[in-house]
Amino acid sequence: MVDMLYNPCQVMRARALDEKGDAMVAPAIVLTAPEPDDLTVAGALQAIRRTLAEYRTDLAVELAFLGGKPSVAKALANLAAADQRESVLVPLDLTSAASHDPRLDEERAHGLQRGLNVVISRPIGPATELLNILDERVREILQRKGVLELDALVLAVPAGGDIRGNGLLARRARQWSAHHKLPVQLAVDEGDGRITAAAVAMLRTQGRRYIAVGSLFLVPDEHYFLHLDAALRAGAVAVTEPIGHSEHLSQLILARYAFGAMELLDGHPQPLALDEDDDGEPVLPEDS
Repeated sequence: MVDMLYNPCQVMRARALDEKGDAMVAPAIVLTAPEPDDLTVAGALQAIRRTLAEYRTDLAVELAFLGGKPSVAKALANLAAADQRESVLVPLDLTSAASHDPRLDEERAHGLQRGLNVVISRPIGPATELLNILDERVREILQRKGVLELDALVLAVPAGGDIRGNGLLARRARQWSAHHKLPVQLAVDEGDGRITAAAVAMLRTQGRRYIAVGSLFLVPDEHYFLHLDAALRAGAVAVTEPIGHSEHLSQLILARYAFGAMELLDGHPQPLALDEDDDGEPVLPEDS
């Protein structure tokens, strides 16, 4: 839930003037992701960056790859050359809620050594808002396939999330089930599609025949296509496209950015309490 009673974005916008009354520059956003395995994936990630930059034209937005080009160091250097010395690194990770690739800590340390002010935000994570994007993707694929009814869903996600992220994914499956009043099977896929296929097969043994798979994959990489093929072979009537770029995703990125930017203001990391949901709000009942 991106809209919060306490909204750090509003705090950052309130930081519009310095003590002399001069305009201050908001911290830049550096979206980070592992090096893409092909041009299609790179293009999909660039589309996410462009959509965010168009959504918030007042912010500098860069995309950097861990282990690839442009690197995080290069992105920070480009921003510094434009007199942008404060940046928030936002991991484009939908499955981890709190942890990030340790290489980001190294990049941050190098930035600090060069006199830059750099913080790392929480990953996007399995936020509740992603279910709204999934619903849009489900409607799109059902209309395209001419499917008129469903009797079960599979929530398929790539493996690799942290412990808290895995717990939130189970919560999202329950919430999705309650919302649609359909059984939902969670499939944490190891990259070869077998777990997704097994989830579809399990629902079919329960008599379900019109099964759609919601793909909580960010971009159409090799693992997504293996999952897609496995799901269809197992009998799914429809498999959604990856999350990709959208205004909803931009809002989630901005929420993560805002909490990270608060650390630049007070110098202290923003804590994630164990009794809070992924968006920093108190946990609500499943049927709320």
